[in-house]
Amino acid sequence: MQFPFLRRAVSSLLLGLLLLPGITFAGQLIMKNGDIITGKVTKVVDGKVYIDPSYASEYGVDIAAVVSIDGELQFEIELADGSKVSGQLGGASEEGQILIIDGTEMTIGLTDLARATEPESYYSRSSQVDVNATFNSGNTDSQNTLLFTDTKLRLGDHRHLAELTFRRDETDGISTKKQDLFNYQYNWLFNDPWYVGATATYERDPIRDLSYRYTLGVLAGRDLLNDSSRFLTFSFGTGYSNEKIGGLSDSGSVGLWNLIYTHRFHDGAISFFHDQKLNYQFYGDNNAILKTNTGFQFDIISNVYAKISLRYDYETEPATGASKDDTTLAIGVGAKF
Repeated sequence: MQFPFLRRAVSSLLLGLLLLPGITFAGQLIMKNGDIITGKVTKVVDGKVYIDPSYASEYGVDIAAVVSIDGELQFEIELADGSKVSGQLGGASEEGQILIIDGTEMTIGLTDLARATEPESYYSRSSQVDVNATFNSGNTDSQNTLLFTDTKLRLGDHRHLAELTFRRDETDGISTKKQDLFNYQYNWLFNDPWYVGATATYERDPIRDLSYRYTLGVLAGRDLLNDSSRFLTFSFGTGYSNEKIGGLSDSGSVGLWNLIYTHRFHDGAISFFHDQKLNYQFYGDNNAILKTNTGFQFDIISNVYAKISLRYDYETEPATGASKDDTTLAIGVGAKF
């Protein structure tokens, strides 16, 4: 053949391009049925491996149907025993799935891979607002409205959570509920999952003879679960509270307890949530104040969702003439932004 030198040069160039690091960016899944799926491996969650091929939208396949994962991204990886590492999924060896940590290879079984996601960005925020309302007319005219909004903000190791609730109930033109409630909590994750922080709350409900109640406190807490589908954290602490209830003003130290739990199903389309707050006042009548909010949230379309929740408020020493407990079943719609 003519031009053998040119032929050898072209072959060498092609071989060199194939071997250059960084030229090929796609990962791949080797399936048990012999198929090879090429694309960007984005995450492993809830027993599925998600891949984003060039020819289709991202989709998930059951990890039980996969032989090995080769992904070029650096992942935050959680193993079945609860341990967490940062590394890459490097394909298969004779022993199983290769995991590359700081340039060192180790082998695991795919069944030991509980989760793999890209590292969280320094900044993240989620906000939502929902409106719950009922109107009845006839022998009794009633109107019940509950507006709830919250914002969760993270900046590195610093988390902020703010919640605002307005509730107005009216029967035959007479107000039966006027609750304004604001909660704020700050966490510093100094040694993840452990954190310290602060909290501030303000509440008023003149119908229950609560002119105002505000609380400031310091907290220590721990995240028990924190993955793509579940979040469970608790905190406890102490603080100072000042209130005017039943026409009398009082203040003093308080003990604080907070618990937050969320569990997302079907890639987040359905979410269960339970929030619990308990304040114990070491002054006056030693009032214990419990507030819980439990329910489900269902995605409807895009960032719009439906929500059903059961709120329960309880005080051991309410104002004279006021009930100790208050239960609210709320059904409404909201939006995330």
